[in-house]
Amino acid sequence: MSSVEPGDWFQSKGNPAAFLEVLAVWTESGEEQVKVRVGKQERTCSKRYLLNTWARLEDEA
Repeated sequence: MSSVEPGDWFQSKGNPAAFLEVLAVWTESGEEQVKVRVGKQERTCSKRYLLNTWARLEDEA
């Protein structure tokens, strides 16, 4: 599975106008969890869910 780290940005696969920032990554009960910020809201989801529904924004440098 791909590496996800704090500071990574993702774009929604279903709504290209939606973006999120990864705030934290940890393992809980054997499953990787991520805390993300979408707009002004913070949420927690599994890394699997994040990678299935969001696409990583690549650096344009």
